[in-house]
Amino acid sequence: MPPLTIRKTRRRGSRRCHLTGSLLHRIATLVLTACVPYLSIHPVKQARSAEQPRVPNIILILADDLGYGDVSSYGAKDLKTPKVDALVSAGMRFDNFYANCPVCSPTRASLLSGRYPELVGVPGVIRTHAANNWGYLSPRAVMLPQVLGKAGYHTALVGKWHLGLESPCTPLDRGFDHFHGWLGDMMDDYYKHRRHGINYMRLGRETIDPKGHATDLFTEWAIDYIGSRKDRDEPLELYNPADDPREKVNLAGKNRKMFNELSAALRAQIQRGGAVPWQRPKSP
Repeated sequence: MPPLTIRKTRRRGSRRCHLTGSLLHRIATLVLTACVPYLSIHPVKQARSAEQPRVPNIILILADDLGYGDVSSYGAKDLKTPKVDALVSAGMRFDNFYANCPVCSPTRASLLSGRYPELVGVPGVIRTHAANNWGYLSPRAVMLPQVLGKAGYHTALVGKWHLGLESPCTPLDRGFDHFHGWLGDMMDDYYKHRRHGINYMRLGRETIDPKGHATDLFTEWAIDYIGSRKDRDEPLELYNPADDPREKVNLAGKNRKMFNELSAALRAQIQRGGAVPWQRPKSP
């Protein structure tokens, strides 16, 4: 399969694309994707002529609860994100971008359907218990993997789904060919992978109980999926929604120490009502 390419909009010393609007800070859709000078996709099952453009692979990464200024290429002084910054420098940088909702399920519904979340049945967060559940993904909603599948793509979701806990609202029911990840919302423990004592971790439709931190597992599984498709003719679309960053979940050692120091600085800032300079503690 061909390497991914992205057209660049150049300005002195930077590459950026300006959109009107303002960013909602809670769930910033870091669409670190490789898409796509060629988005009017021809079915790849047809024979390709020498003149026909090659179809790109697509990797879409969604970060959970990531603010606009939480990566160094967007102004963070206390965080270093060199891998994300490398994607920014090689592609396009969006200065203003709308997230359709500041919480999980509606944002994901909009991203995958291209519609306002309430129009596809997800005005709020989908949860385990009916009394506190605020959505049901509409059977009429046309989802991104359904469209790409018809165009010849092999579609995969590796990570957090959060648009339904049972059929017919699981990833395999809604167009994905491959699912390896978490059906639910946040985890009560990112090593034990449970929510309200229930295991929502799946490989396809099978319940699994892997060992390790969920973020590491999702990364490893995404890499494994890409590797498994390297000799295939059909292009891939990998949707890789993380369940991180989350505040103070399963932190240990020096990470908890840094978090506690940051929390103390933020509390002091709130009490004084002003800005407080904070320097990241040096790693031991």
